[in-house]
Amino acid sequence: MLKRITFFVVVLVLVKPIYDYGSQWLDEAKQFLNANEVVIQDATSEVISTVNSAKDTLIHTTTAATQTPPDAELPAKVQTVEELADSFYYYLSRWENNFEIHYVGSTADIEQIIQSAVDEASNRNHYILGHLAERKIEYEYSRFDAKIRVHQTYLTNAAQEEIVNKKVAELLSTVPVESMSDFEKVKFVNDFIVKNTAYSTESTASPHSAYAVLHEHKGVCQGYALLALKILEGLGMETQYVIGEVYTGGHAWNLVKVDGDWYHLDTTWNDPTPDRKNIVRYEYFLIDDEQMKRDHTWKTSDYPEATNLKYDFMAQIDHAYEQDGLIYYSNVNDNDILYRVDVNTGETTRLTDSRAQFIVGYGDWLYFSNYSKGAYLSKIRKDGTDESILFREEVNNLFVEDGYLYFSTNDGLKKMEL
Repeated sequence: MLKRITFFVVVLVLVKPIYDYGSQWLDEAKQFLNANEVVIQDATSEVISTVNSAKDTLIHTTTAATQTPPDAELPAKVQTVEELADSFYYYLSRWENNFEIHYVGSTADIEQIIQSAVDEASNRNHYILGHLAERKIEYEYSRFDAKIRVHQTYLTNAAQEEIVNKKVAELLSTVPVESMSDFEKVKFVNDFIVKNTAYSTESTASPHSAYAVLHEHKGVCQGYALLALKILEGLGMETQYVIGEVYTGGHAWNLVKVDGDWYHLDTTWNDPTPDRKNIVRYEYFLIDDEQMKRDHTWKTSDYPEATNLKYDFMAQIDHAYEQDGLIYYSNVNDNDILYRVDVNTGETTRLTDSRAQFIVGYGDWLYFSNYSKGAYLSKIRKDGTDESILFREEVNNLFVEDGYLYFSTNDGLKKMEL
């Protein structure tokens, strides 16, 4: 009994996201267990075990359980682990903080029954799983009856999730989902999150939530990965939320299935820090297990294998501009020289000897900051011909809007009609 209770308490402790404390959670769990004694008394005693923790609390008593009014959409009683999991999932998916479930059946292994139901319910939806925080479970039981009371906290809430759902729906309404390839969908999500988010813990909402990343444009790896999961699933992509470790501690990213093969996607590590506004990296974009293992670790048995190398070429891309299946970019593997790649074939072409950053396009032309010539504003045709300098001062942060090219200089923002 002591071992089963201890195991249950450990599992509850681990519900707290690892991103709050990194690898510190294991030491805290050990210290907690060493400092708290689980007391086993006679079954007729009211309180069998009381465990208190800053993270989770488990209280269970052996009194005659009484039936509580059932939820209108749930049965008054549940009789199996599956039905118990259904009830847990019902409340978790509605971001309920306090709820009660009446279980009728043998309680000989009640701790394991509850834990199995919680695990099954949590794993039904990785988006919910990633937002679970502290949990306290109390239960009263007799031989064939248990009243289970749950206090669950989240990294989000129902009101915030309404906003997330609305904003994601609005975002997806702006793209031609039906005509997009799997690759285009993943790139759209990666680029959207990176361009609109600054890695930061200084958010009003939890920086670990998708809400903070989408609504406040701030967050950490957990929020990045959960928002990516949400949008990718909205695009009809099969996606998983991955929990692992990097050199700084706990980390989260995604696995996504593209044209039948699994790949890793780490939107957090594709976002340059400090934030570079519209600049997107692709070093961790649709890569395989072996590449990911260079600096990421995870429990591989919990996730599908990613072995395809089709999109390896994306890792060399920086300052990208994409049009008609072609990406024009600064090649990080060749001194930031301006290149072009066909995303369908992976064929690359060097367009010039100039080092290019802040690349944008309009019509037949590319515009960029030419770091081979003082970071001056330059233009070149998309076939690599007719390169010339337009403005002989250092420029950056180029963008095109309403037929004008905008760029920043030491004297502020300037514009040029195209």
